[in-house]
Amino acid sequence: MRSARRVGYASRVNPGHGSAATSVGLLAKSELPASVAVLAAAFRDNPLNRAAIASPNPKKRLRVNAVGMRALLPVAHARDGVLVARTHGAVSAALISAPPYGYPLPPPPFVQRLRCVLGQGVEVSSRWNQVFKVLNGAHPDEPHWYLSSLGVDPPFQGRGIGGVLLSAWLADVDRSADPAYLETDMEVNLDFYHREGFEPVGELDVLGVRVWCMRRLPRK
Repeated sequence: MRSARRVGYASRVNPGHGSAATSVGLLAKSELPASVAVLAAAFRDNPLNRAAIASPNPKKRLRVNAVGMRALLPVAHARDGVLVARTHGAVSAALISAPPYGYPLPPPPFVQRLRCVLGQGVEVSSRWNQVFKVLNGAHPDEPHWYLSSLGVDPPFQGRGIGGVLLSAWLADVDRSADPAYLETDMEVNLDFYHREGFEPVGELDVLGVRVWCMRRLPRK
């Protein structure tokens, strides 16, 4: 059964950055293609993407990211695990999460997994498997909310939209008694998450990339 959680959140981004109205809610099935494009672009130049895809060509990294997101998003969407920000009615950012006891998400259907391997290439798929193995090994044993991905479409970055989306998700998290957990490969993101209560709890070396693990206690 699909829940009604997170539907109806609405806010405004920083008026100093365009004052475009941004609403937040669960991903609609019709928004899957747009969300794939947003997340593929948002993570195109991240260190871990560069290491896993191992290509200096941004167009290739964008294409490979889209292949992976097309496999992941339907699975997360089926469990109400994708929250999106809409600016002027179009998806401008997306957040993938899992509730306590909801991690890891089940794998995509076999056909979709096969398409992903063929679309990304065997070597790239193998490196991503290495990434997930290391990240999985560091996950806390306690029940926790997991913030898997938070990406803002590059043209909308710097307008506060990511913060609006994160705050909406955390409002849901804070209605429970469980902590939240995430990883980031971007040092600049540490302050962003710290402002919302996340604290570093460890560091990992993943394909030669430094990854920070962060944890946040629920706020009452």
